[in-house]
Amino acid sequence: MAGRSVVEPPHSFAEANQTYFDQRVHSTIEHHHPNGAKLARRNVAAMRKAYSELFDEESTEVLDYACGTGMLSQALCPYVKSVVGVDISQESVDEFNAKASNQGLEPNEMRAICADLKGKPDELGGALFDVVVCCASYHHFPSIEDTTRMLVRFLKPGGALLVTDIRAAPDDRVLFRETHHHIVPHTRGFTEDVVRHAFEDAGLVKFEMRDAFEAKMTASGEHTQWFIARGLRPVDKP
Repeated sequence: MAGRSVVEPPHSFAEANQTYFDQRVHSTIEHHHPNGAKLARRNVAAMRKAYSELFDEESTEVLDYACGTGMLSQALCPYVKSVVGVDISQESVDEFNAKASNQGLEPNEMRAICADLKGKPDELGGALFDVVVCCASYHHFPSIEDTTRMLVRFLKPGGALLVTDIRAAPDDRVLFRETHHHIVPHTRGFTEDVVRHAFEDAGLVKFEMRDAFEAKMTASGEHTQWFIARGLRPVDKP
């Protein structure tokens, strides 16, 4: 189908990512992603600049999907009521919760759960969120269509899905080093058509995809353009 971005995996990317991040959680910030906290802050700043109306420290409840050790959640927490992180890496989730506790945050303000979400009604206690964010993770998912459809199920009517990731280069070159291809199926980043298809196929409306900022990839040295994509879950008709 035109516009689809489905990679038929020769192995389980989910298992490969879980193993990769479980093994590297304690050195991720310092070694593998030394600029990770700065990147998280830049992504949050881009989200707030583009969609300031979505963030209210008194009322906005956020789901941070593929939250890792919580760098994005930490940057976002001051601007929302609560953040619930979800990740398949137990080591990452443990680190996330330890950081939150060390900062004096209560679980009702910021906490993480280890889960492989499927979009079932009973997951996360049936909770729905005003905003679902997914930062720098879509390139890890074999089918962004399946992932987007799943995430929509955790949005309140009228809620927003915000995705930040790397835009495909004009020459469509590979942006990720070969050493990461076992955990990154989308090695060239994403075009707007591909992201739009995934969002609209999931039933989201008012799609937008904006350039956010430029950044140099730590591992490859590639200069990349980051984007922020937004879609809204339609408000249910009475």
